Amino acid sequence: MTGDSLNTIKQAEKKALGQIEKAKKDSEKTLLSAKKQAEKEKEKIIKNAKKKTGEQIKKAQEGANKETVKIKQDGKKEISKIQKESEKNISSAVDLIIKEIEKGV
Repeated sequence: MTGDSLNTIKQAEKKALGQIEKAKKDSEKTLLSAKKQAEKEKEKIIKNAKKKTGEQIKKAQEGANKETVKIKQDGKKEISKIQKESEKNISSAVDLIIKEIEKGV
C-alpha cells in the first residue's frame, strides 16, 4: 500500500505541477493580450488627441486670421480718417502761409 500511496502522491504532484504550468501559460497569454489591448488603446487616445489638437489649432488660426483682417480694416479706416483731416489742415496751412507771404511782400 505504501507503494500505491507514494505512486498516487507522485501522480497528484505531477498533475498539480501540470496545472500550475498551464495556469502560468494562461496568465502569460492573458497578460500579453492585455498589453496588446493597452497599446491599441494608447494609440487610439494619441490619435484622438492629435486630431482634437489639430482642430483646435485650426480654429485658433481661423480666429486669428479674422481678427487680423478686422485690425487691418480698422487701420485702413483710421488712416483714411487721418488723411481726410490732414487734407483739411493742409489747405488751411497753405492759406495761412500764403497770407503771411503776402503780408511780408
